[in-house]
Amino acid sequence: MDTLRRLVDRYPYISMDTEFPGVVARPMGSFRGKSDYHYQTLRTNVDLLKLIQLGITLFTEDGDTTPARPQSSDSGIDMSLPGSRKYGTGAATLPCTWQFNFRFSLKDDMYSQQSIDSLQQAGIDFPTLERDGIDPFDFGALLISSGMVCDEDIKWISFHGGYDFGYLTKLMICQPLLDDEVEFEILMKKFFPSIYDVKYLTKQCIAQHASGQLTPTDASTLEILQKFEAKPSLEVLAEALKVKRQGPAHQGGSDALLTGKVFFQMRERLWNGEIPDEHLSKVWGLGNPDAGAQAYNAAYNASAQEAAGGQNGTYADGVPSTPNNTHANMVTTPAPATSASTGAGSMTPGGGGGVFGAFQFGK
Repeated sequence: MDTLRRLVDRYPYISMDTEFPGVVARPMGSFRGKSDYHYQTLRTNVDLLKLIQLGITLFTEDGDTTPARPQSSDSGIDMSLPGSRKYGTGAATLPCTWQFNFRFSLKDDMYSQQSIDSLQQAGIDFPTLERDGIDPFDFGALLISSGMVCDEDIKWISFHGGYDFGYLTKLMICQPLLDDEVEFEILMKKFFPSIYDVKYLTKQCIAQHASGQLTPTDASTLEILQKFEAKPSLEVLAEALKVKRQGPAHQGGSDALLTGKVFFQMRERLWNGEIPDEHLSKVWGLGNPDAGAQAYNAAYNASAQEAAGGQNGTYADGVPSTPNNTHANMVTTPAPATSASTGAGSMTPGGGGGVFGAFQFGK
């Protein structure tokens, strides 16, 4: 963290990714709308679960990472500070990506089995995390004083970052997330005032192209949008932009590095090198379902009301709610739209299917 503190002024673009134990619960009750439902799902799960891993990569404004073996002050580190000279002589390798592994117990902590299986396949060593993992709230205290937060000149980069920023905000406030989505976003933006969300930005390009506001300059750019529209994943966008992954997928460090590289390629190819300020701090998964999602919801609401009188399904009068005259149970969201439909797909990442994962109370 000390090295990050020294580098962040020279490398003010921070791409990040978190790994967490899936989605294990859905909220019960009535909601103001789809956005409120998704936030309450996020809040419920972030409050119940623990962060497993955080990956961070530093970039310059032009998309350059730190040199592996910097000479003199090339890296931006003040060589007069204790512990810095090893980087200036080229004797030590200066990383561009950091991966933080947090304390997590498969015996005591809650999780979705599907997500844990995926993380284990990616190489995450849970016995080591239980023994040697970082205390998340100690990390949160260091993050507050790192120079990486509470500064509008520091640009954070994410892909579908609602849960990522939810977990990081929780680490710094050391208490459950706020009940209201608007209040949460106000608080989140105090810590992260400048955010670029790659999924949101690419979705905006697709929406502008569909409405005639954006005309791709070449066929390859149009192909990028079409591929992402068919399957809106980081892997698909990276492949379309010809950005190669380094390291295993579903590891925070590798995903953070890939997210950052994809962002700079996307900014150049899809936004002609400059993203309008109106798209700053719009995070996919927080308060911004697009027109495709709204169209899907309208169709779903109509069919639900026809089947259940409009009062006893997942939706009532166009607003999500739980059944009120049947046995209470966990609520599930409508299934993500397929590539052939007009839906936007899930706003909630992770597995779990709306059920509880394996957990137990400590004795």
